[in-house]
Amino acid sequence: MAKFLFVVPPFFGHISPTLSVGATLLQRGHKVVWTGLQPLAPHHIPEGGVWITPEEELAPHREAIARVLKRQDDGPNISGAEALKLALEETYAPFCRWMMPGVSRIADNFQPDVIVSDCITWAGAICAYSKGIPYATTTPVPPGIVGEEMLETPKINAWQNALITGLQQEFGIYTDAHIVNSPQLNIVFTSAEFAGCTKPPPHMQFTGPVKGRPNNAPFDWDKLAAMPSPKVYASIGTLLVNIRKEFFSKLVTAFGNTPVTIVAATHPGIMEEWPSNFIVQDFVPQSAVMAQMDAVICHGGFNTVNDTFLHGLPMIITPIAYDQFHTASLIERAGCGIKLRYKRLRIPDLQQALHNVLHNPQYRLAAQRIRETYINAGGNDAAVFHLEQFAAANKTSTHLTNANSHI
Repeated sequence: MAKFLFVVPPFFGHISPTLSVGATLLQRGHKVVWTGLQPLAPHHIPEGGVWITPEEELAPHREAIARVLKRQDDGPNISGAEALKLALEETYAPFCRWMMPGVSRIADNFQPDVIVSDCITWAGAICAYSKGIPYATTTPVPPGIVGEEMLETPKINAWQNALITGLQQEFGIYTDAHIVNSPQLNIVFTSAEFAGCTKPPPHMQFTGPVKGRPNNAPFDWDKLAAMPSPKVYASIGTLLVNIRKEFFSKLVTAFGNTPVTIVAATHPGIMEEWPSNFIVQDFVPQSAVMAQMDAVICHGGFNTVNDTFLHGLPMIITPIAYDQFHTASLIERAGCGIKLRYKRLRIPDLQQALHNVLHNPQYRLAAQRIRETYINAGGNDAAVFHLEQFAAANKTSTHLTNANSHI
């Protein structure tokens, strides 16, 4: 059996798939530890797993961490280049600097066989590289979220390269290669078909979405059963707190007191009163709720998108910031839904879009085609297979190296 250390950012959309993979690894007898910048509620952690927040090392940075997390709400109001700067320079790089001491200590204590580092949590990769520990990357969004046109801009490309190589040099890694993502194994939680990757490199394994993390949020199933169809799930994820009221106000105006049921995943307190055809709850058992839905309205957060596709549902997608625009374009290209620009979101357009995805079968059929590619990708079994093979291969390699050193 092997020991796996997952290093994750304070964004639940990135944490969630690692909890599912970790749960399966634990069931198969492996040891699994997670570490991140923020504590995670115990009910999210799979049985037998351990979450460690290195509070001693992070305590001096708590105010700065809070500022960076608050800064994410600026995403809807800035340009693509500014959003890239916010992500790489103002978020990922400082997160890495603040996390490194704690991740290093945890790695020394736990002695993992493999460090599994999220694609934006560079501390895990840099720590692993520095200590000679095999490391893999998890990518919960489709590759290419920055956009090829932006990356091909010479100044932006040079700036990104300088930022990453400079950060690596801060920790004594002098190479022109970017080691912040693993060159040996990158597990991508979507299908190659949906991502449009016709010839992915060998280290990039598309497993489709994974499931199985604990989600025991209570829900009034009897109330849902008594509500009329069609039923529509609406969510804008866990970030972008400042625009929640505005977003759901548009849904209330468009669909309040109409013959459609809206399950709104948001805090009920953002509105003084909700229409009777809305079921409003802050945390929901999302995948289970999806099984009862006819369509989804979302911003493009990839956990919601993946759950939508796993149930073969059409969607309306209103990208607001960050990777959501890239995801929306992929959905539109695949014919699975309708993209509406959030800043120009008009009530008649929203109403017409919902009518179209509910009554035009082409959207549901396209979503079901993507669902098949997800199922064929393998999900949890595929992700765990790749991690187990990676751990075993590197154990064998280390054993042979150590044996040869005594010859």
